[in-house]
Amino acid sequence: MATRGVSVTNKLREALLGGEYAGGTRLNEVDLADSLAVSRTPIRAALSTLAAEGLLEYRPNSGYAVKSFAAKDIEGIYVVRANLEGLGARLVAQQGLSDLHRGLLHKVLTESEELQNVEDWNDEVSDVWRDLNDRFHNTLIEASGNSHLAMMLRKSRAIPLLNQLKFRWFDLGTLARAHDDHCQIFAAITGGQVVRAESIASEHVYRSGQRIIEHWRKMDTRKPVAAAKARAA
Repeated sequence: MATRGVSVTNKLREALLGGEYAGGTRLNEVDLADSLAVSRTPIRAALSTLAAEGLLEYRPNSGYAVKSFAAKDIEGIYVVRANLEGLGARLVAQQGLSDLHRGLLHKVLTESEELQNVEDWNDEVSDVWRDLNDRFHNTLIEASGNSHLAMMLRKSRAIPLLNQLKFRWFDLGTLARAHDDHCQIFAAITGGQVVRAESIASEHVYRSGQRIIEHWRKMDTRKPVAAAKARAA
């Protein structure tokens, strides 16, 4: 049952992230159970999990519905994030890196460089890069020494939907560009280039957001059709 539950959750998550349901669409347990040929128990568990991830919202006396999230919402979040990340890099460049943080960042970049040798982008590579990317940015946040900035950055980076989408449209070319950005940010910081560190860090995050926004807008055009099909089913 555990394996089936995970499979059901993954299928529903993929459908939600793939834009098969428009925002506000109510998900019926019975219909979902019939379409996936399972009982309502794994469906109920999956809906609860996806709601905790921020993809669904629970409405009293109505059940679970797809949470609305427009491209402009994602854009607003990434504008804020880009500025916060830029400020963080600026602060680190101004005050310099401790030996500890310098070593941690160097280790991440070394491991990231080794990852460039992979031949295909797949789930395993994605998981490794997700860890490396998080370690790089979290180390910079910590190195900034500004607890308020750290709090705001972590809050902006912890939005469940964006965490699900962040690497959805990644490929080896995107990986190479992201790694190069990290290397340039590190070089600017260690070289005391305050303005350059801020600019590259901000642009790095902004481009990441634009990639997600571009794909999400394409999905938005398909959602009305998906919603019509759901109502007709």
